[in-house]
Amino acid sequence: MHRDQILEAIFQNIVDPLAICRIVDGANGKGKDLVYVRVNDAYEKINNMKRDDLIGKLYSSVWKDDLEDWRGVMIRVAETGSTGFGTEYGNDVKSGFFEAESCVAPGFYQLFIFSPIPDWVVLIFRDMSSWHKIALQLKKKERLLRKLTANLTLAEEKTRRAIATKLHDSIGYSMVSMLHSLRGLCETQAEAENKNKVFAAVEEMEKLLHETRSFTFDISPPILYEVGLSAAIEARCEHLQATHGIKCTFKSEGEESDIGEDKKILLYQMVHELLVNVIKHAEASCVLVIIRWGMKNIQIIVEDDGNGFILANTKKSNSGMGLFSIKERLRSVGGKVKIVSTPQKGTTVSLITPITSHD
Repeated sequence: MHRDQILEAIFQNIVDPLAICRIVDGANGKGKDLVYVRVNDAYEKINNMKRDDLIGKLYSSVWKDDLEDWRGVMIRVAETGSTGFGTEYGNDVKSGFFEAESCVAPGFYQLFIFSPIPDWVVLIFRDMSSWHKIALQLKKKERLLRKLTANLTLAEEKTRRAIATKLHDSIGYSMVSMLHSLRGLCETQAEAENKNKVFAAVEEMEKLLHETRSFTFDISPPILYEVGLSAAIEARCEHLQATHGIKCTFKSEGEESDIGEDKKILLYQMVHELLVNVIKHAEASCVLVIIRWGMKNIQIIVEDDGNGFILANTKKSNSGMGLFSIKERLRSVGGKVKIVSTPQKGTTVSLITPITSHD
């Protein structure tokens, strides 16, 4: 198809703001420039300019304050079919098609640049104002949802702590007192039959007291508030090894910082959930938990030698929902999660969050 036919077909079939330019020598023979060949009504409107101010004019003279160097981008596309950027800029360097977001009054637009013919370039602006408004609203709602999720976790923990405190301070002390009384009663029994019955009651009370203390630790470990995050996670690792037979090694690096009770609770709960995932899904024999205290950030690593999984499948599984929840809650305090997993070779989860508060 002839060049003019190609350009005419593009011009007639696109109603979005459109301009067609070609490469020319720059003013005074300095480098390359672009000259406007055609623009449509929509392009005039969004730029608040007339055709006479554009057609035949150099791009550099029309847009003297080209901070983003769009002229350079368009010249590269016209000459090579490529922007010269990588795919991280949202374009395919092999296709000759470029997409970027550009704020052009009176709305929000996407900019498409492509070269249908060597040394010619087409600019198309697509009005994305409605989409942009919805996207901003969605981001706002996502931030609110993450905050609510984090607040729900904190509210649950406060309830857990209240129950644990009641068990420890009231019921626990009462059970200890009863145990001492039973032991004393056992020593006073002369008849073997009576002594054995009381001794059996002592054993049952000891078992019940142990289970109550274990339950108290499970729902809200006092050590988290009395000593700190590192000690609480270490105790959780020891508890996992003692109750499930999985070797759990804990390491703490750096000096522990005061991170605030809310963030301390969130991080502890996340590590707890990761260890629960190991127990339920990984079939691991060894777990390594490392907490690194830096000047600005805290990093917690949970690594196991279990089954591993394909990351793309996590959304379909219970463990995937747990990881998604952890990601969202950590984002609410400015943190991020990185997961590396290989089937049959284990999983490593890294939690990183700033020490200072995040708005």
